[in-house]
Amino acid sequence: MTIAREVFAKFLQRLSTRWEMKNKFHLAAKVGYYSYSVGGGDKEELLKLAALEMKVEQYNSAIQYLEKYLEENVDSVKALLLLGIAYRQSGDYEGAIKTHLKCLKKGEENVNILYTLGLDYEKAKKIRTAKRYYSKAVETEKASSKAYFRLAHLYMQEKKYELAVNLYLDGLSLRDGSAKDWINLSLCYLMTSNLKAAEKVLLEALEIFPQFSEVLFALGTCYIRKRDYKKNAMIITKLNERGKISLSLSLQIKEAFDRKNYEQLGKLLEEFTKKERTAEYWYMQSIVCANTENDKKAITSLRKAISTNPELRKEAIKDDNFAIIRELAEFKHIVYPRK
Repeated sequence: MTIAREVFAKFLQRLSTRWEMKNKFHLAAKVGYYSYSVGGGDKEELLKLAALEMKVEQYNSAIQYLEKYLEENVDSVKALLLLGIAYRQSGDYEGAIKTHLKCLKKGEENVNILYTLGLDYEKAKKIRTAKRYYSKAVETEKASSKAYFRLAHLYMQEKKYELAVNLYLDGLSLRDGSAKDWINLSLCYLMTSNLKAAEKVLLEALEIFPQFSEVLFALGTCYIRKRDYKKNAMIITKLNERGKISLSLSLQIKEAFDRKNYEQLGKLLEEFTKKERTAEYWYMQSIVCANTENDKKAITSLRKAISTNPELRKEAIKDDNFAIIRELAEFKHIVYPRK
């Protein structure tokens, strides 16, 4: 390499470092690669460049650098792990699985690889296999709390709440876990009607995450289920003081719905903007109209709700808030599938 090329490569490397210090990671990686190409630098530099690109979700560029690195370092587990993650983040789940399986074939069956494969299979909607890898991660290292939580989440989605509870408890016993994990545990208790346990979990979570408003919201939901509206009012006040107006409004709506106070529910729904009108909004609106003698609007709103989220059809079938309009032909036409 000529002196001129060496000087230019070093200049580019300094420029890359400067961009990195300014958090311009894509530019830093791009200039860094020019430096590498000009100066024929250390192959390890490619790993750093790939990591920079992944920080700003430039996964195709990261994949390019990693594949180039692996041309001469085919046994690098670190590079394979990064490459598989880049594939997964870019939506190529099969590529991620294939790449990460190579790590296992090289005798590196550690907890991080097993957990990563669990994520790959979960993203690929291969839930049974994902659960198997999360379970293997737990068996390999009992202190792998993140594997407990992912496995618990999958069982929670399958409505196997008792299994999920045990896994969340195992994970939290390791003195780890986010506020979301505590909230999910409380939801599992709520779904099994163990309201006392749900409240206890949330009060404990509130001590650990005092500034996490979603814990307060979950606690308010728990109080509504317990019909302890006085305590829910205290939660609403705290959320308002924190400026969490949307969470406060949601709790007020939940309480009005639980009390079957349709007039109050209607007033609360008026506070939603057009952008905020989700399937749940239209479902609530149909309930309000069904119970305030506005059958036509109730049917229109219910149709919007179910067209946006077909799962709400199952809710409507068993929801006693529709008792007044249940026998209407229009209601049956929307709710019951055609044969």
